[in-house]
Amino acid sequence: MQKGMRIHILRVFVNDKNEFGNPVGIIVDEKHEISFSERQSLATQLGFSESVFINNIAIGNVSIFNPKSEVDFAGQALIGAAYFITNILKKQVKYLECNAGRIATWRENDCTWIGADLKKTPPWNHEQLQDASQVSEISISQTKSKKHTIIWSWISPEKGIIRARTFAPDWGITEDEANGSGSMQLASLLGQKLEIHHGKGSVIFAKPGKTGFAQVGGRVKEDTS
Repeated sequence: MQKGMRIHILRVFVNDKNEFGNPVGIIVDEKHEISFSERQSLATQLGFSESVFINNIAIGNVSIFNPKSEVDFAGQALIGAAYFITNILKKQVKYLECNAGRIATWRENDCTWIGADLKKTPPWNHEQLQDASQVSEISISQTKSKKHTIIWSWISPEKGIIRARTFAPDWGITEDEANGSGSMQLASLLGQKLEIHHGKGSVIFAKPGKTGFAQVGGRVKEDTS
């Protein structure tokens, strides 16, 4: 870690009591002092599902890394970056720029949202179970051979409430506490607005947009910096 470098840790998709959520590391590097290999090494050391390097605050340009590689798009990482720039740095942005292109972002009630073309999101497999309790009972040993898979079940189809967990050992993520892009895809597949109770207690909101598009939002809490 470079001397003087600050790592801000945000939890994205916390519940209404600011509990749970998925940690995202945010590092401001407008002078590009951290090389590509150093960025990857840092993301690997941090061990978060994603770490975000902010290349340009004014235009919201960011780079996203998971523990194994740079990625084009990650819902929770972009929500974390949007919240950080707007709420902590106090710079208003309507769009973020990443390898997936220009991503719209906005505030709605107490949640930060993004919307994107689903073609820009990473591939996810969706596996439905009969009962929410089955989702909760899955052990890590049962998921070692899973490839970037969201396992889910309805809690209430009428209210659009879902129980879900995500496993991506092939991407260096044993279990993801909350999954933004996969939730976007699920909302599109089901064609309705969703409230997803994810992981140990995180809460994700997702809804389909125009054809081929979807939106995802959630509450964010800054932990340390």
